[in-house]
Amino acid sequence: SRMQTLLASFGPSEVLYEGGANGASRTLISLLKSSCPHNTTFKSLQPVEMFPKSFAIDLNDRRMVERVKSGVHPWDSDEALKELHRKGYYPRSSRKNEPSSGAEGISRWPEILRSCIQGGATLALQSFGAALYYLQISLVDAEILSMGIVKPYCPPNNVDSGNDKSAATDHLQDMYSKESHQIDGRSLVEAEKPVNFGPSMVPASLDSSVYEAESNIDHMALDGRTLTNLEILNNITSGGYQGSLLSKIDVTQSPHGSRLLRAWLLRPLFRKVDIDRRGDVVEELAGGAVAVAMAEARPLLKKIGDIERLLSRVHSMSGGGCGEGGNGDSHPNDRAVLYEMDKYTKRKVGDFSKLLNGLRAAAEIPDLFANAEIQSPMLEKIVRTTDENGCFPAEMKERLDWFYDNFDLKKAARGEFEPSRGMDDDYDAACNEIEDIQRELQNYKDEMCSSVLQPRNTARSSWKYINLKEDSKDKYLIELPISVQVPDDFYVKAKRGKGANQVNKYRTPAVEQLVQELERAIDVKNERKAAGMKLVFAKFDSMRSVWMAATHASAMLDALGSLAQIASQPGFCRPQIMDCPPSAKPGIKVIQGRHPCVDVTHSGGDFIPNDLALGGKVESDGDESSVLLLSGPNMGGKSTLLRQTCLITILAQVGSFVPAESCSLTPVDRIFTRLGASDRILCGQSTFFVELAETAAAVRGATRRSLVIMDELGRGTSTFDGYGLAKAISEHIVQKIGCMTVFATHFHELTALEEQEASVTNCHVTAHGDKQNGLTFLYEVRPGPCLESFGIQVAEMADMPASIIANAKRKAKQLENFDYRKRSKDADQGDNVVNHEASERTAAAMEFLCKFKQLPLNKMDEEDRKKSIMPLLHQYGFGPKA
Repeated sequence: SRMQTLLASFGPSEVLYEGGANGASRTLISLLKSSCPHNTTFKSLQPVEMFPKSFAIDLNDRRMVERVKSGVHPWDSDEALKELHRKGYYPRSSRKNEPSSGAEGISRWPEILRSCIQGGATLALQSFGAALYYLQISLVDAEILSMGIVKPYCPPNNVDSGNDKSAATDHLQDMYSKESHQIDGRSLVEAEKPVNFGPSMVPASLDSSVYEAESNIDHMALDGRTLTNLEILNNITSGGYQGSLLSKIDVTQSPHGSRLLRAWLLRPLFRKVDIDRRGDVVEELAGGAVAVAMAEARPLLKKIGDIERLLSRVHSMSGGGCGEGGNGDSHPNDRAVLYEMDKYTKRKVGDFSKLLNGLRAAAEIPDLFANAEIQSPMLEKIVRTTDENGCFPAEMKERLDWFYDNFDLKKAARGEFEPSRGMDDDYDAACNEIEDIQRELQNYKDEMCSSVLQPRNTARSSWKYINLKEDSKDKYLIELPISVQVPDDFYVKAKRGKGANQVNKYRTPAVEQLVQELERAIDVKNERKAAGMKLVFAKFDSMRSVWMAATHASAMLDALGSLAQIASQPGFCRPQIMDCPPSAKPGIKVIQGRHPCVDVTHSGGDFIPNDLALGGKVESDGDESSVLLLSGPNMGGKSTLLRQTCLITILAQVGSFVPAESCSLTPVDRIFTRLGASDRILCGQSTFFVELAETAAAVRGATRRSLVIMDELGRGTSTFDGYGLAKAISEHIVQKIGCMTVFATHFHELTALEEQEASVTNCHVTAHGDKQNGLTFLYEVRPGPCLESFGIQVAEMADMPASIIANAKRKAKQLENFDYRKRSKDADQGDNVVNHEASERTAAAMEFLCKFKQLPLNKMDEEDRKKSIMPLLHQYGFGPKA
């Protein structure tokens, strides 16, 4: 499902769902819990939630933190829009409108959000409202929403999702495609249109709408089950990262480069021109003078760090999010009393220092490629500066220098940061006032010592102001010996010493007035000093578009450099991407291909490479078969070959080199997988049902440009039913779809399909068994069927007791001699009767499965499900007998 694809692609850490009678169904909750990572947190939000009260002392702060009404409807889209207007997370349009006006006053809001509002995407806005409520009660709404980052996501379409099309959906799809162009790097160079073969080349057997649909595809679609079955992001065994395809190709140096490579792996390219363009960059970075520059750039990329996320932190530290409807203290830290202020300040300065140093390292990258002769237009664009029509901002070094000159990182980390003059007018005015007051105090001293105090020489030499620090009490007390004669307005505040050595501490009305003015100026200075760091961060955040341009360019270079590292390894080759006109058959040909994640066999030997050819003319004299029936023993390597074929295809369309001597293929629009044996106990789905559901998705969703792999379809039921399903499905793929398929099976009867269909070929993985050495796996793929599965030999390897092995051999021998035709009442026509009954039962099973998939079970309770399913079961003869 599209939900499974979403969860597999992002692996959420937290999931919000609607509670209550009309909220998320048990089926959906079970699906969420079975599809998300084990550490995911699930939070139910009821239709009505009580918003927590704020204990802020300031009334304005309390009003901004709390909702207008204590009873909140998180899933109400209208209420969410009013709250967005009230809090002012996003800039208003030039004409101010009433907050309740809905679609008015939003012209400067994020484009995706505007499209949802204007297009009436109610479900999306309801979900956004729930996320808004949760961010608000977590007190992080302002810093997150004010960044204005709202991105579209459109998972691959289901077969039946075409009826859900709307203008809003199409617009979101267009924006998603536009953003993917930027992620893929296609927006960096002038778009090249794919080869247009024209309607005259569309054969009569191919619907013109099918060719039109092919021409609109720009990415390979990988659904959630395929991502899991092929271990693209995580391994199946533990769910961890190691052993996945991503772990094998990700040698990026920066976190944001790694995230970009992951995004590429989730959406491989489809158009030949796009794949070749990225492949050209990878090949150029893997060898020659450009490879030397890339080797020097990799240490710089490592120094960059995660500048993408650090930019978000600086946005938060700059006070981002106060908005037009809020105040300057929108962030919780601005209203909190931080008892570990030194530690907090040190952390903020540390993050800013990492960001400055990372951007400085990024700014040096174009210099490394300055003298390199670059052939690829895409790479040329990535590594050049904007004044050379490149991506890296041209004046980035000069802009960074301002922050290094005006922000002393060492002092700031110790809490001694002071804004430089010209940064803040209020701070400058307060500093000027302090200096003026200090001059007046010095002038007052000179005047008193020269004309009022006696003796003058003693007064001039002994006058001393004390308590001069900004945080001192009784600032600027005057110390004079008791021998100095003072006027009546000098009153003693304190004294030290005795007799002739006594020293009095005086205060005068003139000094007291100056000290009051001084303390007010110091308060303003300290207030602006505390805000000065925020001002630096705000100035930095105002240039975020500049820094993000450098971030994206460095991420692109890092991801491409990672693929270049893989390409430089021995045993990898650049795949040749072939055009596939409507009159030709899609194809793939791999010579001595290897599984990219498997280096050795389970017995410790070297991995055995194999050849594979499917489909149309790919550097050969004639068409190959589109369907490969793969037979052979358990543990012989069938599943490995299936996965290997898909992974090589994915790598090729990502733009990577592949583990083979040579490889050529036509781009694949979608990969369907039926692999392994697993149930979904939380969803009430048996292992056999899961297998058939995966198969149904392939049968109903595959096109002629798809790649389908099926492993041991038909187990989990009786031999006749299993064989009937496997035979019917394979015939449907051959006769109705015509896509490239690798079908691994233990039904030896199925291998006879090669004689009936020209597009089917048998092959097998080899093994050798004898009494002395037992079963030896050779892991070689050879033409022809294998008429033995070596199941009993595998049982011996599993250390099954000898008595059971001996009995199993006897039973197997008896079954081999059993004549199934005796089950028919008519001995003369038994074979035809059995075949006819099996064919009818298979057709009924397939028709039942199609109708069952169309039932909206997730919207039904248990009683309604029974009422819907039981008539279907009786209609097709699968229900319990009376």
